[in-house]
Amino acid sequence: MPKARIAIVIDDLGHDRAAAERLLALGLPLSYAVLPFENHSVEVAELLRSRGAEILLHLPMEPEGGADPGPGALTERMSPAEAADATRVALDAVVGAVGVNNHMGSAVTADRATMEAAIGVLDEKGLFFLDSRTSAESVGYDVARSASVPTSRRDLFLDEVDDEEAIGKAIDQLIAIARAKGAAIGIAHPRPATLAAFESRLPKLAGEGIELVPVSFLLERTELLPE
Repeated sequence: MPKARIAIVIDDLGHDRAAAERLLALGLPLSYAVLPFENHSVEVAELLRSRGAEILLHLPMEPEGGADPGPGALTERMSPAEAADATRVALDAVVGAVGVNNHMGSAVTADRATMEAAIGVLDEKGLFFLDSRTSAESVGYDVARSASVPTSRRDLFLDEVDDEEAIGKAIDQLIAIARAKGAAIGIAHPRPATLAAFESRLPKLAGEGIELVPVSFLLERTELLPE
């Protein structure tokens, strides 16, 4: 019987190098989502490329409620052409990205025209889209499937509670989802409690029959899916 697989994407990279170094030191096939225009975005992306890590552009998108998604964000006010241009500029800022996931974006990911524009750029460039599912109203996954862009969506945020023990329990929950479905995708952040939980918990996965893989291994491709 095949192993259950999990993928873990580390969001919000680009603020500093130290967190990426500590995660890379685990020697595990995590995926790394880099914000495009933070102080250390270029340096972190270069580090990840040098270690052969899987890199995503963590594309800022406007959320509901007015929180600031950071520089280079897609907004609801943009025309489709502007959203496409903003996506291209952000991709140019994270060299080596093989896919994209959304940073925030509860407003934009529910806007079909904007998502069609952004995902159209991914289609042009042969990249994938991971829907972070920051909103139940997100159409990103469906738009990507309609465009035949390889896609998936996260199953669980692992560190919604910033506590090492709670994060360990969330990893166990992700494993349970993977055993039920065959595979599962978690998203986490480079926080001290998360790093500590990963260092104590993730090296044990193989002994539990769980295969940790890059998120690109768990994509759905429309041509392989039933109608």
